Amino acid sequence: MFVTALVFNYRIKEFTQFIRNILIIVNQHNPTELKVKAQYQELDGLCQQLERAYGLTDTSQLSLQLTQLDERRDQAIICLRTLSEGYARHPKTAQQEAGKQLLACINRYGNRLYALNYSAETATLKQLLGELQNRPECQQAVATLQMEVVVNEMKLANQEFEKLFVQRLEESIQSEGASNRELMRQATEAYRKLLKHVEAHATLNPSNEYQLLIDHLNENTEHFNELVERRKSTPTSELVTASDTENAAE
Repeated sequence: MFVTALVFNYRIKEFTQFIRNILIIVNQHNPTELKVKAQYQELDGLCQQLERAYGLTDTSQLSLQLTQLDERRDQAIICLRTLSEGYARHPKTAQQEAGKQLLACINRYGNRLYALNYSAETATLKQLLGELQNRPECQQAVATLQMEVVVNEMKLANQEFEKLFVQRLEESIQSEGASNRELMRQATEAYRKLLKHVEAHATLNPSNEYQLLIDHLNENTEHFNELVERRKSTPTSELVTASDTENAAE
């Protein structure tokens, strides 16, 4: 009757939104008339607690600092590419060759490094910086075009970003704690209890209203299950950020 929700594969925000959607759907069909008001209220209370708990994590000071550092390193790589492209058209041979050399080095890692996710950009910039500061031809090109300030800014912003990223990950893990995992476990049990009551009433008193509710709940479940299946088919090279890797139940 009900599509099985892959709740153990949902990420935290997906799980919370999944439960919130369930509550919206049941409310639209009038939980009192469906004789599931008590189960609806229990699940609603747990969902509100989850939303408050994880809403605090989203407003972390570290998250704000990460955004600012990410902007700094993005501006540095954009500046480096833009200047290199300009020098590649310089009338003087030395500057032109240096510009082409730097551009070739950057292009080995893609032309939109600033669009990568946090983890991928951090790793890619470390590799690029390794070449810029250790390969003789790249070192010479940076010196010729006097771009040491830009390269150093990119290195500093990336190092500070990586340090804070690890710090935020630790903060996130600590904020999860046993209490929040227990909240998710309770919400999962309350959700299943709600479905059992709906199924029981639909079996004992079949009606179009119950069938419509079941159809809408299944549509919601299929949507979130599709997110899980789509994630499984995503190439492993596409990294995700630390804040997204926590599952709804562990």
